[in-house]
Amino acid sequence: MPTAVAGAIAVVLCTVLVGGKGLIGALLGSVIVLAFFSVTIVVISRVAQTKPEMLLGYAMLTYLGKIVFLAVLMVAFKHTTLFHFRSFGFTMLGLTLVWLAAETRAVLKTKIFYADPSAMPDSLKLKTAAQKRPESTAESEPTPLGGR
Repeated sequence: MPTAVAGAIAVVLCTVLVGGKGLIGALLGSVIVLAFFSVTIVVISRVAQTKPEMLLGYAMLTYLGKIVFLAVLMVAFKHTTLFHFRSFGFTMLGLTLVWLAAETRAVLKTKIFYADPSAMPDSLKLKTAAQKRPESTAESEPTPLGGR
C-alpha cells in the first residue's frame, strides 16, 4: 500500500514537472515496481507453504529473473521517445526504496517464532495448574543431607 501511494505521488509530481511524457514514464515505472515485488511475494509465499527447503533457491531465481527482465527493458527503452526516461528511472528507484522500507518495517513488527513451540518434547513443557501434583509420600520427599 505505501508503494502504491508513493507511485501516485510520483505520477502527479512527474506530470507537473515534465508533462505528459513524465506521466507515462512515472506510470510505467510504478507498474513495473509493483508487478516485480508482487510477483516475488506470491512466489515466495507459495513456495514457503509447499517446499520450505527450496525457499532460498526460488528467492534467488525470482531475483535473477527480475534483474534480467529489467535489463531487457532498459535496453529496449534506451532510445525511446515515448516517455521521459529520468521520470521512469527515478520513480522506479524511489518506489523500490519505499517498498523495501515498508517490508522491513512489516518484518520487524511481525513476531516470528525461531523455534516451533508445538515441536517441544513433553518433558520440557511447563506443567499447567490443571495438572495435580502427587500427594506427598515418604519416597517423594527429599532426604536431608547426611542421612535418612
